[in-house]
Order: sequence, then C-alpha cells, then structure tokens
Amino acid sequence: MKLDFFDLHCDTVSRLTEGGGIADADAHINLEKARTLGRWAQVFAVFVQDNAPGADTAYASYRLQTACFRAQLAANREQIVQCRTAQETKDAFEEGRRAAILSVENGAALGGRLERLAEFQRDGVRFLTLTWMGENELGCGGEAGGPLTEFGRAVVRALPQYGIVPDVSHLSDEGVADVFECYDGPVVATHSNVRRVTGHHRNLTEKQIREIVRRGGLIGINLCSAFLSSDRMRACSDDVYRHLDAFLSLGAQDTVCFGTDFDGAHVPEDIRDIGGIPRLYGYLLARGLPETVLNKVFFENAWGFWKRTF
Repeated sequence: MKLDFFDLHCDTVSRLTEGGGIADADAHINLEKARTLGRWAQVFAVFVQDNAPGADTAYASYRLQTACFRAQLAANREQIVQCRTAQETKDAFEEGRRAAILSVENGAALGGRLERLAEFQRDGVRFLTLTWMGENELGCGGEAGGPLTEFGRAVVRALPQYGIVPDVSHLSDEGVADVFECYDGPVVATHSNVRRVTGHHRNLTEKQIREIVRRGGLIGINLCSAFLSSDRMRACSDDVYRHLDAFLSLGAQDTVCFGTDFDGAHVPEDIRDIGGIPRLYGYLLARGLPETVLNKVFFENAWGFWKRTF
C-alpha cells in the first residue's frame, strides 16, 4: 500500500518558471519521484520576492508564475490536475491523478490592490501567505518585525469572501496577533515549526500554536534544515520527530500536517526530496508514533480541513 500525502507548501513553481519542467530530475518534487506515493495533494506556492513590494514587477511575477503553473499542468494533464474544491480533488484521486492546489507566498503579489483578490479567486488560489521575510503593503515578516497595516487588516477581513485562507507562516509575531484580532476564522501556518524546539523567528510560539488549534486550522511541519535544528548541517529525520512530538504535546494531533518547503529550502539529506517521504514515515513509526497518528499527519488532517473548507 502506497503512502497518501498532503503537502501544504512547496516552491516548485518558482523553480519551473526559471526553467525545466515538472519532470526535472534535480527538483525536490517531480512526477517520477512522487510515484512512491498513493493519493497526493500538493499545494504549489507562487512566490514573490520582497524586493519589489507594490511595484508592477511583483504582480507581473505572479502572472508569469501562474501561467507557468497552468502550462505545466496542461503538458502533464494525464497525471496531475489543478483542484479548487474537495470534490475536484476526490475526482482526481479516483482518476489516478495528482491534485495540484495553488497558493500565493507574499501578499506583495497584490501590488497594494484589494480588488486583485478577485483575480486570485479566479485563478484558484486557496491560501495567501501574507508576507515573506521583510515588509510589504500588508505588514511585516519575521525578520522585519511589526504589525499589520490597515491594508493588511482589510485583506485579512476580505479573504473569506474570496474563498482564501490566511497563512501566517513568515509573519511577525505582532502580525500574527493582529490576524487573530481582526479575523475569527480558521488560520493556517503552511510551513512553520515549533519555536521552543528550534528558536528561529520562522517557527511558532506555543501560544500561536494553541490558537491555531482552537480555530480548527492547520500547521505544516517545514523540512527546512535551519528551522528543524540550530545545527542546520546536521538536521535529520530525528529533528522532524522532535518538532512533531512538541506539536502533539500542545494538542495539535488534529492540526499538524506537512508543509515541506521542497524546492525552496535545504532539507535533511536523509529525506532529500519527495521520494523520501515514505522513508520519513517509516522512521517516525520506528520511533514509536502510532500509524493512526502518522496517517493524520501525513494526509488525513490536511484532507479533512480541505473537505471542511472547500
């Protein structure tokens, strides 16, 4: 029986836009490596750099990457299809195809225009990472530090009407608190770990984790070595275990899943790419985590949220 997997975050679209294809052998994610998986739903992020917030280049980057995303899916339509709803995803699985879900990483892609959320909706965007590391029109990332702007609050409040869920990964602590204050729906952190385990600003505090759990959201474990371990060159599957164990101790057994950050980060050598996901499952099983818990983390929690929300 092949392992089912639902991944909340990868940067493969940016890689594809720079050249190559979804069959690129050097990519963390490609269709051949994913043959080790059973049902597979992958959230593909359109990533916009911090260096052009509000400029036409940020929005142009979004348009370029979404065009690449659609072209790659068209060229591989027999194997993978974009899914906007749970029913479309279920249909894809029953047809033996992979489910591709679109997200945006960095609200700079809006170019400061709230009306572009309607365009995101038409394109099938389902998650919006509000900031990246620095500052944009919506607020501040963890490196910059600072609250949401009034525009950022307006974006967060508007997201539900466009069928988009706010993603607080990368957001500053002040910004996360502002999201919780101005929005009462489910929140996701698509690719973040536990700060008490690895003290990096990209990881979540216990208070933030508990609030996302309370709201019925999702948190994706990030496989970026620097967020898994303070000694990034030695990061390994055991660090994934440590973060997962911490999430479980905080009551996140129905909340935690994966947001691998494949094709956007250095990941542990013993995992390497999406082909290593079943090996990671086996390692965590050998560490004593039960199948019922692991099946939730690798697939069922994210699939359940997807079905409830979309």
